[in-house]
Amino acid sequence: MKKILVITIMICGMIFTGLIAPEVQAFEIITEDDLVRRVVVETDLIKTADNAIILMDASESMGKTFPGTNMTRYEIMVQTLKERNKMLPDLGYNIGLYTYNPWKAIYPVQAYDSDSFAAALNRLPKKPKGPTMLQQGLHKLGPILKQLSGKTVVFIVTDGTFTKMPGLKPAAKARQLAAKHDVCFYVISTADDRASQRVLENVASFDFCSRVIPFAAFIGRPEFNSGALFVVRATARVETVTEERIVGIKLDNTQFGFNRADIGSEYKPRLDRLGSFLEQNPETYAVVAGFTDSTGSEEYNLGLSMRRAIGVSEYVVSNFNVSPDRLVPLWFGAANPIAGNDTREGRRMNRRVEIAVAGM
Repeated sequence: MKKILVITIMICGMIFTGLIAPEVQAFEIITEDDLVRRVVVETDLIKTADNAIILMDASESMGKTFPGTNMTRYEIMVQTLKERNKMLPDLGYNIGLYTYNPWKAIYPVQAYDSDSFAAALNRLPKKPKGPTMLQQGLHKLGPILKQLSGKTVVFIVTDGTFTKMPGLKPAAKARQLAAKHDVCFYVISTADDRASQRVLENVASFDFCSRVIPFAAFIGRPEFNSGALFVVRATARVETVTEERIVGIKLDNTQFGFNRADIGSEYKPRLDRLGSFLEQNPETYAVVAGFTDSTGSEEYNLGLSMRRAIGVSEYVVSNFNVSPDRLVPLWFGAANPIAGNDTREGRRMNRRVEIAVAGM
């Protein structure tokens, strides 16, 4: 009887507010016989931020029905936050929850407590109404950020429209906040038109740790939010068991030269294998996580790891019949090294893209 070797498991960490996504298993299939080795995962959580602030859009635009459901965007967002709060590990964060139409402190920034935060979520408005006061929300952020130490991640749920008021527009205010404070913006976008999308892209354009996540992707691809508050380092020990069948794919890491983001020719056959697998298994999707060694600044390394992850994702999309939303590019800079950065070989190993397949 041939063996099926279960080689590795990669876990992509947090969902939106630092929550652990369902475990993403990556397998190398040699046969479909029933002898397998089960990987038992032991995890360590690596904290990547100190504070989180959620700016919740409770405006009338969130009352639109989300396609394929009988629920509004607002109802889905509140429900999702409640579910994920139950799984958020307490790593010593400060967390705040605010609505910005009008501005209201539902859970003023304080030490995170799961039960207290759950009670705060129940105090959110029952129904969305009124204008979208995004500009006001960003202006209110300044005094809060000033009181915090360490890195802060601001999650903004918004459709990109805003009621104009005196002062800086959203993009300019975000730039000002990013210049004064150690802050990243994770924009959960419900934008319905290109003009609104551009507003949100500009809000998240001032550093490589910020990004825009489409609302549908937030709902269906929680790994898009990985790394905001922590990443997960996984180690594995193997036990032999019998099962009827297991199906999946595992790819070795794609390595990169120093300060390079181009894909070496020796790695393209591996990515071709991934593309073929995704074509043949339309229910699956791949998580593509980029990393660097520790050389250079944090901001530069985030940008370099972003280029690596996006480059790998674009290679698969351009060469195979795979839609872009089935590739989840993530980037973490020098976080979560797999080898020491004090040696040449260790740095070489850390310059990588990791790939795991989910949805099986």
